[in-house]
Amino acid sequence: MKSKNWIIGWGVIVSIFLSIIGILVIKIDPYFHYHKPDLNKYYYSLDNQRSQNNGVIKNFDYDALITGSSMTENFKTSEMDSIFAVKSIKVPFSGGTYKEINDNLVFALENNPKLKTIVRSLDYSKIFDDKDLMRTDLGEYPTYLYDSNPVNDVRYLFNKDVVFGRIYPMISNKSETNFKPGITSFDDYASWQKNYTFGKNSVIPNGIKSIEKSKPVHLTNEEKQTINENIAQNVTSLAAKYPDVNFYYFFPPYSAVFWNDLNNDGTIYKQIEAESYAIELILKYPNIHLYSFNMLTDITTDLNNYKDSTHYGQWINSLMLRYMKNNKCLLTKENYRSYLDEELKFYTSFDYSSLNDQIDYEDDLYKADIVDKNY
Repeated sequence: MKSKNWIIGWGVIVSIFLSIIGILVIKIDPYFHYHKPDLNKYYYSLDNQRSQNNGVIKNFDYDALITGSSMTENFKTSEMDSIFAVKSIKVPFSGGTYKEINDNLVFALENNPKLKTIVRSLDYSKIFDDKDLMRTDLGEYPTYLYDSNPVNDVRYLFNKDVVFGRIYPMISNKSETNFKPGITSFDDYASWQKNYTFGKNSVIPNGIKSIEKSKPVHLTNEEKQTINENIAQNVTSLAAKYPDVNFYYFFPPYSAVFWNDLNNDGTIYKQIEAESYAIELILKYPNIHLYSFNMLTDITTDLNNYKDSTHYGQWINSLMLRYMKNNKCLLTKENYRSYLDEELKFYTSFDYSSLNDQIDYEDDLYKADIVDKNY
């Protein structure tokens, strides 16, 4: 009898303990799964895209959204709000496929009828992906945060990383003398600008070497079919379903080093043919505003704008917002063919070895000042 009572008593204690933990997680909710953040009591760190973005999309107030791969991580929502006269959030998915990004846009549009403006990157490297491809090298997706099934919420409510890595510090930090409640700004969220150096020495530390170019490689019919399916499902379907929403899509301006690699292995022809086909599929939709900045060659050929062959500094994100608002570098049915001709001509004839002679500015933000003044 005593043993039975002991078991019952222990069960009651455990139940109470778990209930307290669950209530705390629901109340503080560091991933915004249940409600908006309590900005008067706690400080919320935005630092886990695939665990927090869904909650941000579901529970924050906004009428505009910035999303995409790491090419969008340096955008500032304060600039977006000022330039477009909106209230925006930034929900990037580093390394995300077209499908992952589109799935989250589906969720956003279904949950927020006020959402009318979307800025999104269309990465060149993802054009050839299968329409249903999801990254398998990023660990397990926290899908229990993405659905409305309360049963699997136990994986959130009793998650040791959430309890000890989030809840406990958020409570204990309140006792610090200089504690201020709040949240990471969307300007700073996911921004990697301050973590890297830019310029020739970072992008091509060993220089550009002249090699014999491979034979041209062209787009196949099978690849065209894959592109068609990827674009239809993950790029244009929402534009057709939500004709009153403005989609600002852009091809990120990769550096000349990226184009040098394509030029050397002959795939530059396939890449631009794929771009051409994707453009034709996208321009059918009047509420998609498609931009490419590849012919801002003063930018793409200056490695002081880049930390590697593809990732550009925050000042380029700022420039792109200004240009998109003013319809600069906008692709249309009338101009896209001449744009593609110029792109192919420039990047197949550019003297890539000249990159070796560039000055690498000691102050990376010196280039930011130049771009801001001249563009």
